[in-house]
Amino acid sequence: MTFPFYASLFSLLATATLFSFASTLPVELLLASAPISTPAVADTLRFPATYATSLPALTPLDQWERDYSRYERFLTPDIRRTQQGLSFAKNGVQMWWVANSASPHTQLDTATRITVPDQLLGNWRTVANRVVVHTDSFSVADQKMYRSAIVHEISGTVTLAITNQKFSLQTNELRAKRLTRNFALIQQRYLLLYGASKAAGSVAQVGIDQEGRLLLHSCGVMERKIPGRYLTYQATVRQSILVRQ
Repeated sequence: MTFPFYASLFSLLATATLFSFASTLPVELLLASAPISTPAVADTLRFPATYATSLPALTPLDQWERDYSRYERFLTPDIRRTQQGLSFAKNGVQMWWVANSASPHTQLDTATRITVPDQLLGNWRTVANRVVVHTDSFSVADQKMYRSAIVHEISGTVTLAITNQKFSLQTNELRAKRLTRNFALIQQRYLLLYGASKAAGSVAQVGIDQEGRLLLHSCGVMERKIPGRYLTYQATVRQSILVRQ
């Protein structure tokens, strides 16, 4: 069973508007047991893998769960209604997958919250566009948490035009069409994109850093476990960093 993530920041689908990744990332990447080398072109000097990203503490063990739970207070009914997951098993591994997650274990730093909605408005252009795979794993034998992060740089440029009512995206891909949706800024940190129905919309975490750059985090999550052996949380974050044009 595979779940491909297709082109551009978000895809216009008949049943839902889902944020997606600008290059094909099959589920085998999410399920990989061996580390994947970071491409040499990945810009981790200006923007480290954990740029503007908060992660749970690894020790003590119960602190991880407490840190994760701190963000539940931001989840409004509109956000919760967009969340759908799929459970399945593969080769004895129990899995839980959410294509467009509002509550990954990797959270956009709350210091980037957009307290003035008008800060979103205007024209924006990407200066970094990448997929960051964050993995936290608990080993039952070791009673220890392990953490890794892998960056996959994405080529091309995305431009955004944001008005009071509309979020409009354009890529520089050949024959790419401009994609436009209604949007709502929720709890100063979620961007809900939708067409006719908010419940069928997509959610990204959104913020503005100290340099005035717009940050968009679109997340897919995978939980994998073999009872008595290990439990792994993996967040695949499409991170777009944009500057005003």
